[in-house]
Amino acid sequence: MWVRSLCGRLLAWVKRPYAGLFRIAFPAFVFGGVCLALPPWVGLILFAPLAVALGFKTAFAIRAIVSLDLVTLVDDEGRPCLDTQADRLQRAWALGSAAIVSAVSIGLVARAVFGTFPQIVIPDAIATYLTFTAVLVGGFLLFYFLALRFDKTVLRGLTSITVTLPAFFIVVVVASILLSWAMKALTALGFSAEGMLQSGFDWLYEVQRILGMATDYFLKQDSIIIAASIVLAALLLLLYTYSVPFYWMRSVSRWLKGISLVAAAFGAAVIVFAGVWLVDVQRFAAESASGQLASAIDSSVLDSQSSSLAQYKSDDLIALIKAFVLPYTVGVFVANAVVALRKGKAKDVSNAIIDKFAADGAVDEDELPALKRRYLYYGGSQTLWDIALRSIGHDIPLPHPFAPRKLTIKERITGELADPAPAADSDAKAAAESGGDAASDSR
Repeated sequence: MWVRSLCGRLLAWVKRPYAGLFRIAFPAFVFGGVCLALPPWVGLILFAPLAVALGFKTAFAIRAIVSLDLVTLVDDEGRPCLDTQADRLQRAWALGSAAIVSAVSIGLVARAVFGTFPQIVIPDAIATYLTFTAVLVGGFLLFYFLALRFDKTVLRGLTSITVTLPAFFIVVVVASILLSWAMKALTALGFSAEGMLQSGFDWLYEVQRILGMATDYFLKQDSIIIAASIVLAALLLLLYTYSVPFYWMRSVSRWLKGISLVAAAFGAAVIVFAGVWLVDVQRFAAESASGQLASAIDSSVLDSQSSSLAQYKSDDLIALIKAFVLPYTVGVFVANAVVALRKGKAKDVSNAIIDKFAADGAVDEDELPALKRRYLYYGGSQTLWDIALRSIGHDIPLPHPFAPRKLTIKERITGELADPAPAADSDAKAAAESGGDAASDSR
């Protein structure tokens, strides 16, 4: 009896959406660490039930996201709009939980396989490339999670940018410099900044070391690193654009266009200014070991990259910039295709809802809120929605004052009508105009 009750509670917990990440991910991460310390197959067997349960919970969360159960209609000063906060946070919790469980599971499986078959040996070169890939994918997922959690445009842009190893290395270097400044400020205030650095941020410098080594491979124009950068950039941007919510699509599309323009301009400018840039880059790299970067970046990383750049010629710099730009060119091309495909699908879905009104001549009143939520989520126009409801006999008030107006330039280009101003604003404007007329008549 108690087994059935326990299974029922577990099933109910699995079907519920995530209420947060810390209460689930942190215990799973700690338990995964304990399992990694146990004998290989013992740890894997102990962690497998938790991984399966969290996998099913993530699947149910994805189903709730796809069915728009977490998107609600709210009234914003007389105009209906979507509240997407619960949907966005659920995406963040599901992504974070899936990433942590997947990372621990991969580690346990690899440890069990290599422990059982010790004759399997991965060459050091392949292990190095796999480490580069794991760090890059982990950084991309981290920025994607932060973008979903905090809903900031800058984080969405960083997610689009950190799909190559050199770009991720630059982001980590900037973070290290900011951290170094913060540690100096704390030291000046009398705090033990060195102890805080060693205890809390040691992992950042380990990531920096790995990315610095990957960037050094890139500076030496290693063909495998360059090819892997192209493939990974395309795959990560494909994953990103395919999974972002529709209410982010416009922002993500702008970032992709900006990246494409910068990459094209940078690639063209290096051909003209390669000679001048080469001298500046070599001087900067040579001075960095004793300058501002010395306190924030491992000295071995700086020395290795400085020696690589010292042997560069103009043609080498041109080839390097092309290798740096090419992953973004290919990745953005793939991502733009996905964005166009998803926008077309969203337009088909919203148009199908309106077309069904016209075909049936009626609509089920019970289904109307869900249909409106779905229509607005997929980019439908509130104006066309009102027109469609009026066409089947619904008493939808006309915009006040109702008068013909000229289309704006944006409406003429896109073919989409802008939603009318809220009724309250129109009434206030009409009252002000009538008050002004009355005052002029009294004069």
